[in-house]
Amino acid sequence: MSQGNATTKSRLMAGTIAIALLLAVAWCYTRLVGARASAFAAGQDVADCRALAARIESLRRLPTVAGAAELGASDLSHQIEQAARAAEFPEDSVERIEPEPARRVGETNYREVATQVRLRRVTLLQVFTFLHALCADSHATSPSASAARASSGLRLRSVRLSAPRGEEIADRWTVESTLTYMVYSPKTKGEASGGPVERAAAY
Repeated sequence: MSQGNATTKSRLMAGTIAIALLLAVAWCYTRLVGARASAFAAGQDVADCRALAARIESLRRLPTVAGAAELGASDLSHQIEQAARAAEFPEDSVERIEPEPARRVGETNYREVATQVRLRRVTLLQVFTFLHALCADSHATSPSASAARASSGLRLRSVRLSAPRGEEIADRWTVESTLTYMVYSPKTKGEASGGPVERAAAY
């Protein structure tokens, strides 16, 4: 009888070990499939970011189009809101929009208007999609929108990314960017020069 009990216990133990091994294999396979899917998605995001970054850089090199008047605060905010929707930003991702006074570009008949835009908790793909939507005329959804975009000529002058404290590993970023556009504004007699305007862009 004791020998039969020992045999039964051995079989139960072997069966338990086999089931545990099968569960471990299944768990490892699931993790592997998940890791491959995540790696593929991350690779696709990187490729999309690179393509958008290259497109933004090419747009920055195009000749600047100057408008006849400065954009109103509501017009600029509307363009930024449209770009935020295109990038599928979470609510309250656009933390701050701060227009700066227009500056004379050297001794020319043009002024440059800069606006500081601060974003928070956005992914790299969302950042580049947002900036591309703002700077690309081809993203206009109607002829009237295309005309308005062409007249504003928004350009990216600089952008700085930083990771929120405690989220250095996650793909969530705080973004400080400067958008600019040109306005045709002939100099008046006795007007002092505004000095050269910085053109370097930080990536």
